[in-house]
Amino acid sequence: MEIRKLGAARGWTWVKQGYQLLMRNPLLGISSALLSVLSVFVALMLPAIGPLLAVALMPIMLAGFMRVCRALEENEKVAPAMLLAGFRKHTSSLIALGAFLMLGMMFASTVMVTVGGESFAAVMEKMHSAEDSQLLMQAIASGDSRVSLAVLAGLTLMLALVVAWQYAPILVFFSGVSPWLALRASFAGTLRNIIPYTVYSLIMQVLTMLLGILPFGIGMLLLLPLAMASLYVSYRNIFPWLDEAAPEAAPPPPETNQ
Repeated sequence: MEIRKLGAARGWTWVKQGYQLLMRNPLLGISSALLSVLSVFVALMLPAIGPLLAVALMPIMLAGFMRVCRALEENEKVAPAMLLAGFRKHTSSLIALGAFLMLGMMFASTVMVTVGGESFAAVMEKMHSAEDSQLLMQAIASGDSRVSLAVLAGLTLMLALVVAWQYAPILVFFSGVSPWLALRASFAGTLRNIIPYTVYSLIMQVLTMLLGILPFGIGMLLLLPLAMASLYVSYRNIFPWLDEAAPEAAPPPPETNQ
Protein backbone atom coordinates (compact mmCIF):
# COMPACT_ATOMS: atom_id res chain seq x y z
CA MET A 1 0.00 0.00 0.00
CA GLU A 2 1.48 3.32 -1.08
CA ILE A 3 1.64 6.03 1.56
CA ARG A 4 2.53 9.59 0.64
CA LYS A 5 5.07 11.60 2.63
CA LEU A 6 4.07 15.26 2.88
CA GLY A 7 5.75 18.48 3.99
CA ALA A 8 5.28 20.32 7.29
CA ALA A 9 2.99 22.96 5.75
CA ARG A 10 0.43 20.28 5.00
CA GLY A 11 -0.56 20.30 8.67
CA TRP A 12 -2.08 23.76 8.18
CA THR A 13 -3.61 22.66 4.87
CA TRP A 14 -5.54 19.90 6.62
CA VAL A 15 -7.13 22.42 8.97
CA LYS A 16 -7.87 24.91 6.19
CA GLN A 17 -9.33 22.36 3.79
CA GLY A 18 -11.31 20.72 6.59
CA TYR A 19 -12.94 24.08 7.27
CA GLN A 20 -13.58 24.63 3.55
CA LEU A 21 -15.16 21.18 3.32
CA LEU A 22 -17.57 21.94 6.17
CA MET A 23 -18.46 25.31 4.67
CA ARG A 24 -19.82 23.61 1.55
CA ASN A 25 -22.83 22.74 3.70
CA PRO A 26 -22.23 24.07 7.22
CA LEU A 27 -25.56 23.01 8.71
CA LEU A 28 -25.46 19.39 7.59
CA GLY A 29 -21.68 19.07 7.92
CA ILE A 30 -21.52 20.29 11.51
CA SER A 31 -24.75 18.62 12.63
CA SER A 32 -23.63 15.27 11.14
CA ALA A 33 -20.40 15.34 13.13
CA LEU A 34 -22.22 16.22 16.34
CA LEU A 35 -24.84 13.51 15.79
CA SER A 36 -22.09 10.94 15.27
CA VAL A 37 -20.47 11.81 18.57
CA LEU A 38 -23.81 12.16 20.38
CA SER A 39 -24.87 8.66 19.36
CA VAL A 40 -21.70 7.21 20.88
CA PHE A 41 -22.16 9.28 24.04
CA VAL A 42 -25.78 8.15 24.45
CA ALA A 43 -24.72 4.53 23.99
CA LEU A 44 -22.07 5.00 26.67
CA MET A 45 -24.75 6.08 29.16
CA LEU A 46 -26.72 2.84 28.80
CA PRO A 47 -26.43 0.54 31.83
CA ALA A 48 -24.40 -2.67 31.63
CA ILE A 49 -23.75 -2.80 27.88
CA GLY A 50 -23.12 0.94 27.43
CA PRO A 51 -19.30 0.92 27.18
CA LEU A 52 -19.26 -2.12 24.87
CA LEU A 53 -21.91 -0.62 22.60
CA ALA A 54 -20.17 2.76 22.52
CA VAL A 55 -16.84 1.26 21.47
CA ALA A 56 -18.56 -0.83 18.78
CA LEU A 57 -20.34 2.28 17.48
CA MET A 58 -17.26 4.52 17.31
CA PRO A 59 -15.75 3.16 14.07
CA ILE A 60 -19.20 2.76 12.48
CA MET A 61 -20.25 6.35 13.19
CA LEU A 62 -16.83 7.66 12.17
CA ALA A 63 -17.21 5.84 8.84
CA GLY A 64 -20.64 7.41 8.45
CA PHE A 65 -19.30 10.92 8.90
CA MET A 66 -16.46 10.18 6.49
CA ARG A 67 -19.17 9.25 3.97
CA VAL A 68 -20.69 12.69 4.56
CA CYS A 69 -17.28 14.26 3.96
CA ARG A 70 -16.97 12.35 0.69
CA ALA A 71 -20.36 13.70 -0.37
CA LEU A 72 -19.30 17.25 0.51
CA GLU A 73 -16.05 16.81 -1.40
CA GLU A 74 -17.86 15.61 -4.53
CA ASN A 75 -20.66 18.21 -4.25
CA GLU A 76 -23.11 15.37 -3.74
CA LYS A 77 -26.36 15.99 -1.91
CA VAL A 78 -25.83 15.14 1.76
CA ALA A 79 -28.49 12.89 3.26
CA PRO A 80 -28.82 12.09 6.99
CA ALA A 81 -28.90 8.38 6.09
CA MET A 82 -25.23 8.65 5.10
CA LEU A 83 -24.35 8.62 8.79
CA LEU A 84 -25.58 5.01 8.88
CA ALA A 85 -23.39 3.93 5.96
CA GLY A 86 -21.15 1.98 8.32
CA PHE A 87 -24.09 -0.31 9.12
CA ARG A 88 -24.43 -1.21 5.44
CA LYS A 89 -20.82 -1.68 4.37
CA HIS A 90 -17.93 -3.58 6.02
CA THR A 91 -19.80 -3.53 9.33
CA SER A 92 -18.10 -6.60 10.80
CA SER A 93 -14.64 -5.20 10.04
CA LEU A 94 -15.56 -1.87 11.62
CA ILE A 95 -16.83 -3.64 14.74
CA ALA A 96 -13.54 -5.57 14.83
CA LEU A 97 -11.71 -2.23 14.95
CA GLY A 98 -13.91 -1.22 17.88
CA ALA A 99 -12.95 -4.43 19.66
CA PHE A 100 -9.28 -3.73 18.99
CA LEU A 101 -9.70 -0.25 20.46
CA MET A 102 -11.28 -1.62 23.62
CA LEU A 103 -8.60 -4.30 24.03
CA GLY A 104 -5.90 -1.68 23.50
CA MET A 105 -7.38 0.57 26.17
CA MET A 106 -7.69 -2.35 28.59
CA PHE A 107 -4.08 -3.33 27.93
CA ALA A 108 -2.86 0.23 28.54
CA SER A 109 -4.84 0.38 31.79
CA THR A 110 -3.43 -2.97 32.91
CA VAL A 111 0.12 -1.81 32.22
CA MET A 112 -0.46 1.39 34.20
CA VAL A 113 -1.79 -0.53 37.22
CA THR A 114 1.03 -3.09 37.01
CA VAL A 115 3.77 -0.48 36.73
CA GLY A 116 2.26 1.92 39.26
CA GLY A 117 1.48 -0.70 41.87
CA GLU A 118 -0.21 0.29 45.13
CA SER A 119 0.84 3.94 44.80
CA PHE A 120 -0.97 4.36 41.50
CA ALA A 121 -4.01 2.40 42.68
CA ALA A 122 -4.29 4.61 45.78
CA VAL A 123 -4.10 7.80 43.72
CA MET A 124 -6.74 6.56 41.28
CA GLU A 125 -9.06 5.54 44.11
CA LYS A 126 -8.76 8.98 45.69
CA MET A 127 -9.27 10.67 42.34
CA HIS A 128 -12.48 8.76 41.64
CA SER A 129 -13.89 9.20 45.13
CA ALA A 130 -13.12 12.92 45.22
CA GLU A 131 -13.87 13.42 41.48
CA ASP A 132 -10.76 15.57 41.27
CA SER A 133 -8.46 14.87 38.32
CA GLN A 134 -5.85 17.22 39.79
CA LEU A 135 -4.91 14.60 42.36
CA LEU A 136 -3.06 12.61 39.71
CA MET A 137 -1.02 15.64 38.66
CA GLN A 138 -0.26 16.40 42.31
CA ALA A 139 1.00 12.85 42.82
CA ILE A 140 3.30 13.18 39.80
CA ALA A 141 4.57 16.57 41.01
CA SER A 142 5.27 15.16 44.47
CA GLY A 143 7.98 12.96 42.99
CA ASP A 144 6.34 9.53 43.23
CA SER A 145 8.39 7.74 40.59
CA ARG A 146 6.07 4.73 40.24
CA VAL A 147 3.05 6.93 39.56
CA SER A 148 5.03 9.01 37.06
CA LEU A 149 6.30 5.90 35.28
CA ALA A 150 2.80 4.41 35.17
CA VAL A 151 1.38 7.57 33.62
CA LEU A 152 4.22 7.75 31.09
CA ALA A 153 3.73 4.11 30.09
CA GLY A 154 -0.02 4.57 29.78
CA LEU A 155 0.22 7.74 27.70
CA THR A 156 2.79 6.12 25.39
CA LEU A 157 0.57 3.11 24.77
CA MET A 158 -2.54 5.26 24.28
CA LEU A 159 -0.69 7.46 21.79
CA ALA A 160 0.41 4.39 19.83
CA LEU A 161 -3.17 3.12 19.91
CA VAL A 162 -4.54 6.40 18.56
CA VAL A 163 -1.91 6.51 15.80
CA ALA A 164 -2.73 2.94 14.73
CA TRP A 165 -6.50 3.44 14.92
CA GLN A 166 -7.31 6.92 13.60
CA TYR A 167 -7.28 6.14 9.85
CA ALA A 168 -8.19 2.46 10.16
CA PRO A 169 -12.01 2.83 10.03
CA ILE A 170 -11.71 5.11 6.99
CA LEU A 171 -9.44 2.66 5.16
CA VAL A 172 -11.74 -0.24 5.98
CA PHE A 173 -14.87 1.62 4.90
CA PHE A 174 -13.63 3.17 1.65
CA SER A 175 -11.02 0.63 0.59
CA GLY A 176 -12.34 -2.66 1.95
CA VAL A 177 -8.96 -3.64 3.40
CA SER A 178 -8.73 -5.98 6.38
CA PRO A 179 -8.77 -4.44 9.87
CA TRP A 180 -5.20 -5.58 10.55
CA LEU A 181 -3.88 -4.08 7.31
CA ALA A 182 -5.81 -0.88 8.02
CA LEU A 183 -4.24 -0.60 11.48
CA ARG A 184 -0.76 -1.12 10.08
CA ALA A 185 -1.36 1.43 7.31
CA SER A 186 -2.73 4.00 9.77
CA PHE A 187 0.30 3.59 12.03
CA ALA A 188 2.76 3.78 9.14
CA GLY A 189 0.95 6.70 7.49
CA THR A 190 1.00 8.79 10.65
CA LEU A 191 4.66 8.07 11.43
CA ARG A 192 5.68 8.78 7.84
CA ASN A 193 3.99 12.17 8.16
CA ILE A 194 4.89 12.87 11.76
CA ILE A 195 6.11 16.41 10.94
CA PRO A 196 2.89 17.69 9.31
CA TYR A 197 0.90 15.73 11.89
CA THR A 198 2.76 17.53 14.69
CA VAL A 199 2.09 20.90 13.02
CA TYR A 200 -1.57 19.95 12.70
CA SER A 201 -1.76 18.90 16.37
CA LEU A 202 -0.21 22.18 17.52
CA ILE A 203 -2.68 24.21 15.44
CA MET A 204 -5.61 22.25 16.86
CA GLN A 205 -4.32 22.82 20.40
CA VAL A 206 -4.17 26.55 19.78
CA LEU A 207 -7.70 26.49 18.38
CA THR A 208 -8.83 24.51 21.41
CA MET A 209 -7.49 27.18 23.75
CA LEU A 210 -9.01 30.01 21.70
CA LEU A 211 -12.42 28.40 21.26
CA GLY A 212 -12.42 27.11 24.83
CA ILE A 213 -13.13 30.62 26.13
CA LEU A 214 -16.51 30.71 24.40
CA PRO A 215 -19.43 30.18 26.82
CA PHE A 216 -21.60 27.05 27.11
CA GLY A 217 -19.06 24.87 25.34
CA ILE A 218 -19.87 26.42 21.97
CA GLY A 219 -16.20 26.38 21.01
CA MET A 220 -15.94 22.63 21.43
CA LEU A 221 -19.09 22.12 19.37
CA LEU A 222 -17.36 23.95 16.53
CA LEU A 223 -13.96 22.35 17.03
CA LEU A 224 -15.18 18.76 16.91
CA PRO A 225 -16.59 18.88 13.34
CA LEU A 226 -13.43 20.67 12.19
CA ALA A 227 -11.23 17.97 13.71
CA MET A 228 -13.22 15.20 12.03
CA ALA A 229 -13.34 16.95 8.64
CA SER A 230 -9.60 17.67 8.74
CA LEU A 231 -9.00 13.99 9.56
CA TYR A 232 -10.77 13.13 6.30
CA VAL A 233 -8.66 15.65 4.39
CA SER A 234 -5.45 14.26 5.86
CA TYR A 235 -6.55 10.74 4.91
CA ARG A 236 -7.14 11.88 1.32
CA ASN A 237 -3.70 13.51 1.24
CA ILE A 238 -1.70 10.69 2.81
CA PHE A 239 -3.28 7.65 1.15
CA PRO A 240 -3.74 7.27 -2.60
CA TRP A 241 -7.25 6.70 -3.85
CA LEU A 242 -8.03 3.15 -2.74
CA ASP A 243 -11.77 2.88 -3.24
CA GLU A 244 -13.17 -0.39 -4.46
CA ALA A 245 -14.47 1.39 -7.56
CA ALA A 246 -12.37 1.35 -10.72
CA PRO A 247 -9.62 3.99 -10.64
CA GLU A 248 -10.92 5.70 -13.77
CA ALA A 249 -14.26 6.29 -12.04
CA ALA A 250 -12.70 8.01 -9.04
CA PRO A 251 -12.27 11.78 -8.86
CA PRO A 252 -8.77 13.17 -8.31
CA PRO A 253 -7.62 13.66 -4.71
CA PRO A 254 -7.26 17.11 -3.13
CA GLU A 255 -4.19 19.15 -3.99
CA THR A 256 -0.90 17.42 -3.13
CA ASN A 257 1.63 20.18 -3.68
CA GLN A 258 4.18 20.32 -0.90
